[in-house]
Amino acid sequence: MPKRKNIVVIGGGTGTSVVLEGLKKYNVNLSAIITTADDGSSSGELRKEYGMIPPGDVRQCLVALASRDFGYLNDRFRQGSLTGHTLGNLLITLFFQKNKDFQQAIDELLRVTGAQGSLIPMTLKPTTLIAKLQGGRILRGEKNITPSREISTKLSSLYLAPKNIPANPRGIDAIENADMIVVGPGNLYSSIMPNLLVGGIKKALVSSGAKKIYISNLFTQPGHTDNFTIYDFVKAISKYTGKDIFTHIIYNNRPIPQEIFKKYKNSIISSQVQIPASIKKDKRFLGRSIAKLSPRLAVPSDPIAKIRNPFLHDSKKLAKAIMELV
Repeated sequence: MPKRKNIVVIGGGTGTSVVLEGLKKYNVNLSAIITTADDGSSSGELRKEYGMIPPGDVRQCLVALASRDFGYLNDRFRQGSLTGHTLGNLLITLFFQKNKDFQQAIDELLRVTGAQGSLIPMTLKPTTLIAKLQGGRILRGEKNITPSREISTKLSSLYLAPKNIPANPRGIDAIENADMIVVGPGNLYSSIMPNLLVGGIKKALVSSGAKKIYISNLFTQPGHTDNFTIYDFVKAISKYTGKDIFTHIIYNNRPIPQEIFKKYKNSIISSQVQIPASIKKDKRFLGRSIAKLSPRLAVPSDPIAKIRNPFLHDSKKLAKAIMELV
């Protein structure tokens, strides 16, 4: 029998969870390196109170990898002192209290949910995402960076505090043993970039001989990626990796109808990512119908429902496109 391929997915919560949900149905060894720079909403409160890394992005990926439907772990309390918290975030916090080790807590929960795969926080130390704007002004924390409308025009640099935050050793091992590495989809500056700002993760990623796939976002984000073409996303990532690392780039070639898009357009989506005709000359680019046309409904108890992207990739179609390259 051929050896099972090792696939590593790098990103954040929603986008990465969609990739994992699709890929878990294939006969591969699946790992995900997840950003831990979130400091808002339920994750931010628990991080501050318990001195732990934020659980939210990891929780979404845990639900995606579970062997059966554990979607209720994403449900939020709607009243009382727990309003806004998800059951999954509280469960992760409980396991962290018990183990005093976040990675061990996640490993146990993977076993409890019967998940096949590994979830790897990018670092096991609390870290904060910092955006330095032109003129020297500082935006501290994802909760301030994500809603900002100045990133596209005034961003000078993006970094983590404290400096030289250590990579989770398991993340480096996963990258070094990967046959394929998938980056994205997800919020460019708050879900994708934080992983690349961890020195050990970036170095391992750039050095890896694995196939490296970028999954393009469906939409641009107001004040962050206005008018971005698919090239601009790759160029932005290359700025922080030091070079263009991708061997393949998968993008959606079936646009969401304007009448649907306009109805659900919000403060987190601006326009559909532009696909220049020139990509036809670059064999790295693979156009596939990977958008889910039915938008997800907002949850009333979600404190940041108004800034969530209602349109996601289709997990089955996206996984199929990725597996074509395996």
